[in-house]
Amino acid sequence: MIIVMKQKRRALAGAALGVSMVMGTSLPALAGDAPDAGTPTSGPALDQAAQNQVVADGQVMRPTVAGTFAYDQSTITPNSTIAKMFRKAAAAICNATDDFVVANPLGWKLSVSGDVGNAFTMDVGTLASEESVKKVMTCSCGGNPADGAVIVTAEVKGVPLYYLLSKSRASKDVNTATFIASDGTKVAVPLGYAIGRHAVISYEINGEDLSASVGGNNQLWMTRTPANYFIRDVVEVRFTKEAVPPTNPGENDVHPNSPNVGFLTGAQ
Repeated sequence: MIIVMKQKRRALAGAALGVSMVMGTSLPALAGDAPDAGTPTSGPALDQAAQNQVVADGQVMRPTVAGTFAYDQSTITPNSTIAKMFRKAAAAICNATDDFVVANPLGWKLSVSGDVGNAFTMDVGTLASEESVKKVMTCSCGGNPADGAVIVTAEVKGVPLYYLLSKSRASKDVNTATFIASDGTKVAVPLGYAIGRHAVISYEINGEDLSASVGGNNQLWMTRTPANYFIRDVVEVRFTKEAVPPTNPGENDVHPNSPNVGFLTGAQ
């Protein structure tokens, strides 16, 4: 809504309108600005008067604007594009700190430890045969600028964190999940956050081993989480009770691309 008001209330002959109206919305007249007897106070005549005033003041606007808004995030990014952006990009993206050596993703050994009643080490293939999920998820660099390229959407398949939690019979007091990579890199997140963000140890992206896309043998994926938490080549998941659990990923970060859609003030 745009309201145009005269700076000098009687700059024109006769009493001025109390308000100029745009898009069918009016406001009470200013004190002392009672309309002349011949001045319309409502209805089509006032609409036309307001439009004339807008044009006189150098502004042109349609009286009514209508439309719809929709978005779609189901388009899958090809593995060739993912490989270009998330395997050869800067080290900060998706924890890409090493040139990963590809072995056999399903033969990769994964240990679960910590405050659990059933610590174990199993290959990913066996775990996947017991429980696996497939979900369309998005991976985006937290610093990706508006309309930036460092964001992908993929069909992710892997072992869900909730299954590892259940299989290990973790203590009910556990509040932290720590993911440890083969090179010693660690990423710790609140357990509730990881479960709520559908955390999964992926071994397949878009129907292919990770070597065709992000690289490595496996990778942690979580929804609505900055990509630098997506640690790769995980060898151990540790469930623990911490006196002070870690903060939620990205909570204290500044992300210029949150959200990735902008709205202009006053747009309708």
